[in-house]
Amino acid sequence: MCAEQLIMTHLVAVPNIYNHPHEKLFDGNVYLPKEIGTLKLLKRESRAQIIYYDWDLSFVNPTLASRPDNFGNDEIQVIFNLNQPIEWQIAHSRNDCETVKMFPGEVCVFRNNDYQTSMQYDDSVNFKFKSLQMSTSHFESLLSKYFPKEQIELCKNVFLTHVTKTVISPDMYHVLSEIDSAEKFHEFKGIYLEAKMIELIALVLNDIFYEKVHLNPRSTDSDTTKVESLRQRIQFNPADEYNATQLAKNLCMSESKLTRLFRSLYGISLHQYVKNQRLEKAALLLSLGEMNITEIAVKCGYNNMSHFSKEFQKRFGVVPSKFNA
Repeated sequence: MCAEQLIMTHLVAVPNIYNHPHEKLFDGNVYLPKEIGTLKLLKRESRAQIIYYDWDLSFVNPTLASRPDNFGNDEIQVIFNLNQPIEWQIAHSRNDCETVKMFPGEVCVFRNNDYQTSMQYDDSVNFKFKSLQMSTSHFESLLSKYFPKEQIELCKNVFLTHVTKTVISPDMYHVLSEIDSAEKFHEFKGIYLEAKMIELIALVLNDIFYEKVHLNPRSTDSDTTKVESLRQRIQFNPADEYNATQLAKNLCMSESKLTRLFRSLYGISLHQYVKNQRLEKAALLLSLGEMNITEIAVKCGYNNMSHFSKEFQKRFGVVPSKFNA
């Protein structure tokens, strides 16, 4: 980084969040003055020693957020990058520094064995992450419990030695949404959260493992690539109009081929996928409590409130107004 960039960049220390009470919104202004930026964090914890964090942060100026260690913890971190590209530095040792570039829609698995880490954040944009964290010993116990003996060492070599990453799949996004809306299960929330956290870990490990050991290489077919790009566009912008006929024309394929290929790749129709993404985004916005129901419906692509309420209830079992009750 050049001298001019250093002058323009704020340096902030990452606070110790391990003792933060779970289910309580953490307001980072105690550590981060408003003139520098904002940090909000929600923590959920399962009895299976897995912790789920929901991050929302932004900075007034370009900022390098760093910490000299992991507060003595050796843990596995599974990080889901939702909306902004970011660069991340990990000092495994004095002479071994790894730089990881994470793009929106990517998830990475990283063993933080009390390493020095830092992230470079651009200014005036909102960064949203979700993460799962557990001790490395607990992660190894999961491998021992669920994997055949002959695969355990291979898994350790893949996941414990360096940063690995893959794209956030539709199934992963769906489970993230289910974790965010776990409150609707009331007294059964604990067991529900634990099951969903383990399911999410399984989805991530499966995709990374099969990519790394080349047991199930991803298709390089151009039509498949086009459809995956479309899926990602829907995922990030579900409120847009997605007319199958026009989409097929834009992708230079027939409508029947587009709909057939989409279902074969993702196990769901294009129309239903768009609907699910809109409703899951609505559930997320409702859980944040920052917008009224009409604003959320419009932001998620619904102009008819009655239709929105009916579809939401069909998906989540309650009408929007009762979702967080």
